[in-house]
Amino acid sequence: MATQGGPTGRELDQQVLQCLEATLSPEEGRRRGAEEQLKTLYHHPEGGLSLTRIMGDHSVALAQRQSAGILLQKYIAQHWYPGADAYTPPTTPAEVKDAVRPLLLQSLSDPESKIRSAAAFATSTVARFDWPEDWKDLLSTLVSMLQTGQPAAVHGAMRVVTEFVKNDLSEDQLLPVVRDLVPALLSILGNTEHTYLTRADTVAVYRHIITMLNMVKDEHPAAVRQALDQMAPVWFSAFSQLLAVDPAAEVAANWDSLALRIQIFRVMLTFQGAFPKYLSPHVGTFLRAAILNLTSLLPTFFKYYISNDPDAPDPPAPAPDAAYTAKMDMDDLACAIFEFMEPVVRVPAAKELLISNEGGQERGTAIMETIVGLVLNYTQVTREQEDEWLEDANAFVEDEDEDNIVYSLRIIGHDLMGSLIDKYGRPVGVIINDLAKRRVHESSDAHSRGEATWWKPLEALLGLIGGIADDVRGILEDDALEKRPNTFDLAFFFDQVIPGLLQQSSALFLQGRAFVFASQFAGALPPNVAQQYLGAAIVALEAPDTSVPVKISAVKTLRNFCRFVDASVMGPEAPRVLSLLLPILPEASNETLYLVMETVYAVLSLDKERLTADVVRTVCGAVWEQWMKNLTDPVLTAIVEEIVDALASSPLQSVVDTTTAFFAPRIAELILTPTTEDTVYVPGEAVQLANALIKPRPGPLGGDFISSVTASIITLLRGTDDMDVIQHGMIHLTLVVRKDCDSLIAWHAPDGSNGIACIFGLLGRFLAPTFSETGGVFVGDLIMHMFRKAGGAIAPVLGDLLRAIVQRLATATMPSFIQSLVIPFAYLFGTEYTEQTLELLSSFPPVTMADGTQRPALDLVLQAWCEQADTITGSWNIRVSDLGLGKLFALPAPQLRNVTVQGDMVVDERNRNRIMTRSRTRSTPTTYTSVPFPVKALKLLLKDVSAEGSGKKKGGAAYDGEIEEDDGDDDWADDDPLGSAGEDEFAFLSDWLDAGGGGENDAQDDDEDLKTDPLAQIDMGEHITNVLRQCYASNCNGMQEMVDALSDQEKGILRGVLTV
Repeated sequence: MATQGGPTGRELDQQVLQCLEATLSPEEGRRRGAEEQLKTLYHHPEGGLSLTRIMGDHSVALAQRQSAGILLQKYIAQHWYPGADAYTPPTTPAEVKDAVRPLLLQSLSDPESKIRSAAAFATSTVARFDWPEDWKDLLSTLVSMLQTGQPAAVHGAMRVVTEFVKNDLSEDQLLPVVRDLVPALLSILGNTEHTYLTRADTVAVYRHIITMLNMVKDEHPAAVRQALDQMAPVWFSAFSQLLAVDPAAEVAANWDSLALRIQIFRVMLTFQGAFPKYLSPHVGTFLRAAILNLTSLLPTFFKYYISNDPDAPDPPAPAPDAAYTAKMDMDDLACAIFEFMEPVVRVPAAKELLISNEGGQERGTAIMETIVGLVLNYTQVTREQEDEWLEDANAFVEDEDEDNIVYSLRIIGHDLMGSLIDKYGRPVGVIINDLAKRRVHESSDAHSRGEATWWKPLEALLGLIGGIADDVRGILEDDALEKRPNTFDLAFFFDQVIPGLLQQSSALFLQGRAFVFASQFAGALPPNVAQQYLGAAIVALEAPDTSVPVKISAVKTLRNFCRFVDASVMGPEAPRVLSLLLPILPEASNETLYLVMETVYAVLSLDKERLTADVVRTVCGAVWEQWMKNLTDPVLTAIVEEIVDALASSPLQSVVDTTTAFFAPRIAELILTPTTEDTVYVPGEAVQLANALIKPRPGPLGGDFISSVTASIITLLRGTDDMDVIQHGMIHLTLVVRKDCDSLIAWHAPDGSNGIACIFGLLGRFLAPTFSETGGVFVGDLIMHMFRKAGGAIAPVLGDLLRAIVQRLATATMPSFIQSLVIPFAYLFGTEYTEQTLELLSSFPPVTMADGTQRPALDLVLQAWCEQADTITGSWNIRVSDLGLGKLFALPAPQLRNVTVQGDMVVDERNRNRIMTRSRTRSTPTTYTSVPFPVKALKLLLKDVSAEGSGKKKGGAAYDGEIEEDDGDDDWADDDPLGSAGEDEFAFLSDWLDAGGGGENDAQDDDEDLKTDPLAQIDMGEHITNVLRQCYASNCNGMQEMVDALSDQEKGILRGVLTV
């Protein structure tokens, strides 16, 4: 097919039609030839126009028109707009675009729904590129089509609008949509001549509009308020009328009516999250509507989803057009209603419906009891779930994992109950307890009558109570503290219900649920009773004829026993349990494998002193086998690392030695094994496993470990370009330096270099200007700990090392990498090497920056440090930074006062009270003042003493007082540069000093190596306070004159420091 100077118009259309017809040929050669010819169509100037004409030509066969529509969608994505993700040249000529747009709009009214849908998809794609600048009449045309009331035109236009509003509309684009489109949508919503799916689409579009209004409400509050004041009341009125229609009768007449109700409840959920004030007056109306809908549809839900009657029907198939929307079935409606109710039941407007006050005691109302009953009824096991769970053990594990975040009716129902019981604990508890006893008796009667689904309500009940087990346990603890009768009668379940269910092999899922339920509340049982249930779970796991669902439930039970029961109950059974779990591993996969592995980890972590070397060797072998088989599975490898961590942290040296002896040689060999394209990930996983092996244990690690594992990692790091491997490799070297630096120095590579010298060689690579900043993000941590642990070994090359860091800092751009490079300097400044480090930096020649300019090395380090100090993370790193700042601030060094660094952000009309998005920051760059380094150091120290004093964590922590914004215009009214302080103005500092310091706690706080470092023994709040007091009293470096450069907030903090 010619592209340039070839056929045009109808002649081109005929050629395209012939090709389209040939693509449907059963002859492979002809079909492929036609497909190749069609590829050249995209390069013809009128290629897109020809496809558009054919798609809209009623005289062409439908199959060919559909094919043209599919090709047109691809054409537009690739050639319409040069900025599109899939763009490839050539670009559609402007005159062709002008001809295509009106033809697309015409096809939106085509009698064939498939053509309308294809045209709608193409139109919405073009609109994303062209509206409003190049397609000014699009919105008005779509609104006109919606207003015609003609089903085909409305359907086609709605298909466009549905996709159209999913785009990110600007404020200028959104307001015309609200003004012109929303009224047209409302008229379609109320018109029963249109299909339920089309009417549901109007509600979905309305929801998108509400979401967009929420996004711009902070910047355009008046316009958004005006729009909502006009829209919300009439839409809420329409919703209440539509929901008042009997849903059971409507669904019986047309299954698609569910889609409309689903979308209505989703809109109300959006309102509750974005504009709750508008929904608040209608909470009662819609809560009642939600309950009535679920109640009316319950018999239909049971027939289509729950019943095990052989004649029970499957849910009707969706309408053909439903393919363009999300699944819209009855379980989806229940999900939408539960999701709407979950936050709404907590608002004040709902309380009068849910709670009554009788004799000074709060009790749940009949409405609350109805909600609980509906949750129980709608969260029963469905027929589909039964079939799937029996066929696929992984699906059963995934659906029933209370820690797994999956979107299911049961999970959402339990979330609703969690919201209720969290807000109205005891009233909800009483209702659940009463309903539970009734449900037990009803299930027993149904069982006696031979009903096939007798077990489902009881299983749902146990699942619900188990799903809110934490809340139930909390209420029982409150009952005990307040010496009142138990809200939940757990004794009833464990005396009269659970024992019989554990033997109920005719109802597998109920039997399994009983095991899990017992484990969730085993902590509340006497030890001897808990031991009996534990024994029953072990027996179930041992028995060869136990069904898969029950075995899985038994594994969950054992995991829960590790979580909720004292180790004295589970500990003695650990070897036996492990002997049952490990043989399951080779046959398990995916979710089931995760469950068993997590249970192995839980058992190992329970009582580490009971482990023997033989058991550990068996565990290591089984775990290694699974790790090798599943190296590409991040979930599995993470669990294995946790297991290795648990073994390596054992208080028994024999366990640690056995674990290390097993894993170390295998890891070392794997790291050095040549990789292929299919195994390129192996070294990185091996390094992470090596880190898990040494991270929890104290030193020394031993020369054998370093000569095998660490040596292999050093060799790997010399040549790999895998950034993940490099990062984890640097973490490994840092751990080794911290835990056993002496053995590292004692070890020598084949070339005679010791371990520290080998690391220096790697640092030369990691600090090279061309080396990736992402890969080197942990290099500063490694260097700092080398300063801590190997000071004597690195002293001869300290100058060369610092010079290399400075040179890399000159071209660094990534904030986390810059922080990494700054921390080693901060550490040295905070130690006895303060002046030596200062002299070294002052002696270095100027450094060439990325833009070609030169900057003194000291200036560069201090400027980078001050720019990053506010965002340094980790309590140890913050401590290092503060000590270094304090040392330099108190040091009488003139060269420090000559260094200018970044001060405070300049606040003006361009950024005051505005959210600075990326686009705004690009057009209006943030600017800062410039101040001498000692002034900036003072500001940072004041901020940090405030954070320490108020117990806040660093990285955004700030003074917690109510101080007005400083606009820079206020003058001091007192001769004292600090003014005066009220007696209680800074009482928090005094309270904090009396209490012995702040409450920071993070992973670095728990690190044994760092906890024993002298630096960690320093009370940082008191230290900074003393530094500031001493400097102010002696006016060190002119500190009193610096006060004028402080904000009001900073002056207030300093005043508090000096007067505590």
